[in-house]
Amino acid sequence: MSSHHIVRENQEPALLIEDLSLIDEEDLGQLLEWSPTIVIEEETIDLLDARGYKFDIVFTKNSINGSQENLKVISYDIDFLKVAIEYLIAHHYKAVNIVTEQLDINYYSPYLEQINIVLFSKGIRYYYVTTGFTKWKPAGERIQIEGLDADEKNTHEGLIKIGDNEYEMEKDGLFALKFSQVKYILIGEKIA
Repeated sequence: MSSHHIVRENQEPALLIEDLSLIDEEDLGQLLEWSPTIVIEEETIDLLDARGYKFDIVFTKNSINGSQENLKVISYDIDFLKVAIEYLIAHHYKAVNIVTEQLDINYYSPYLEQINIVLFSKGIRYYYVTTGFTKWKPAGERIQIEGLDADEKNTHEGLIKIGDNEYEMEKDGLFALKFSQVKYILIGEKIA
């Protein structure tokens, strides 16, 4: 029997690269394992070409000729990330991994009901969660939590606050987050 997987179109998360310098080669390689649709801005073409990577969609403010077969070139005026996310939603993508420095929780909130967004920046993976989220982690592992209302009585079982938005696991086990003032918060974890 064959062990090949059948991947339906738009089933795997798209990869949206705003700034290639924010991810190391090994982490990028892991994101590319499942051959995602790669979405970039025109300025990233030469960097990806030099590394031998193929990309699928290029957003540009100029007119360019596609240097690759089956390349979609899309014009835009302002805000590459927002236009690219809206494009992916319109084309029925369920998830997107984004390499970016744009980590403002409110920037992505209009899209979170329509597409699963995971952010990668400088060795940290950020993802959005809703209240009641739990996850197992080993003792001493640290996470960042962005978007909790400071005035709200939040609960973060299993975690010790060690700094602004930084928490550490008390012991091996589950941590749980409960909050009510916001719908989503952003968790950041070191990429393993």
